Amino acid sequence: MTDILTTVVGRLTNTPVTRDLGGGREVVSFRMACNHGYLDRVTGQWKESSTSYVSVDIWRRHLGRNVQGSFVKGDPVMAHGRLYVRDYEQEGRTRTAVTLVADAVGPDLNTAMAAVTRVRRTSDGSLVEEAGLPMAEADGTPQEGVPLEPRPGPDHERLGPAAEAVPAVRA
Repeated sequence: MTDILTTVVGRLTNTPVTRDLGGGREVVSFRMACNHGYLDRVTGQWKESSTSYVSVDIWRRHLGRNVQGSFVKGDPVMAHGRLYVRDYEQEGRTRTAVTLVADAVGPDLNTAMAAVTRVRRTSDGSLVEEAGLPMAEADGTPQEGVPLEPRPGPDHERLGPAAEAVPAVRA
């Protein structure tokens, strides 16, 4: 069977949660609501079509932890990965479940602004944020043992009207 690779754009219906599966395995899951709007040419009004819901599972440990630390319910996101559709019976009715096993997740920059904080892996596999980390070497190698400071938000002077056009979701 060939995998169906797709990208889904929507809003989180819940904050991502981690399920421990034992044996050092975990999966991060959330659901997305996907709406498609269109302009009704007869009335000139913007209309919303029905909402589709997609479950998203993240099996990649570092991606899952980054997603869980970055997004909350209501955030606009894009998820890319393998799509699985299955039918099941519930109370005598056939239902359909749509699940995306994500390889990449990020903010939907059509409706949000984001500040990127890079992370790197240490020798033991844990992640360390690089935001605000001074560079020790000319080759750009991060200096070890330096406390991290949050990365500044977007420069409002550089962004101009764009900074005012998109309201901040979170402080």
